[in-house]
Amino acid sequence: MELVISDDNMDADLVFSIKNSDHNKIYVVRDNKILFRLKIKEPDKDKYDSYDGELDIMMDGIKNHPFDSLYFQRDNHKEKFKKSIYKVSWHGFSYNQNGNIKMPVINLKNQKNQKDLEIRHEGKIKNDKLFPFPICSLYIPKNFFDNSIKFQKIQDEIPKDNIINVKKDVFSRIDFFILPKNYSANDFFLTLASLLYLISDNTLFSREYHGEVRKLKKYHPYKSLKIIDHDILYRIVENEETYLPELDNTYSLFLHNPNNSFDVLYNRLTKIGEDRYLLRDEHDKELEKIRSKDKSND
Repeated sequence: MELVISDDNMDADLVFSIKNSDHNKIYVVRDNKILFRLKIKEPDKDKYDSYDGELDIMMDGIKNHPFDSLYFQRDNHKEKFKKSIYKVSWHGFSYNQNGNIKMPVINLKNQKNQKDLEIRHEGKIKNDKLFPFPICSLYIPKNFFDNSIKFQKIQDEIPKDNIINVKKDVFSRIDFFILPKNYSANDFFLTLASLLYLISDNTLFSREYHGEVRKLKKYHPYKSLKIIDHDILYRIVENEETYLPELDNTYSLFLHNPNNSFDVLYNRLTKIGEDRYLLRDEHDKELEKIRSKDKSND
């Protein structure tokens, strides 16, 4: 897969919003009703002898209401989980506890907050890569027709900057990405790879789709907010058929593959004018520039 950088495709609007907050939860809300929570926190240093990676990520759906579907992207296929899932904990670090070394894990949980499935993986959110890590995509239908759902209401004390409002009577998909500590959304959107994020659907990170740049019908702007020194990027895709039509207009969660998304994205050729480059080599140069800039500012 080759990325061609030209004047024609550099016209994308790079405006996005940075919102700083000490509150470590994001709330997806419609009509004052909470549809989804995403919480991040650092690993418990006292719990482990050592660990490698930066974050715990918790995802909660509507209280006492399961996702219609939950899909997990394996290396070469999508897997639909058959049981009802209410919560997900996504651990982006490995650890050593009393000599027992464990790889990162994703836990899918039932209504009682018990694990129904444990998925070990290799994905770590670390500052060795300037990479907005694709975590999940939340699908929200135009309407909820189940009158038994008792939505929680958003409270006044929740910071407004931590609330993502979605429109009524609109099918929406929200894509979430997390940057490593010390790298900002501004840093990333000055890199070549950011163009791919702006124009492509999430096939970009999938080995199953060979990292295909599958363009969306229109540009959907990215926004960001900062939680415990991590910039979280998100975009809302509205009323557009996605590459997973079985999830469109449902209340569902899609977990992106944590194992190889970086390699799928960056192991491709880039053409700038008449010159060809490996995008991964460009990433390494861009990362070194940012690190050198940070050192000079110390």
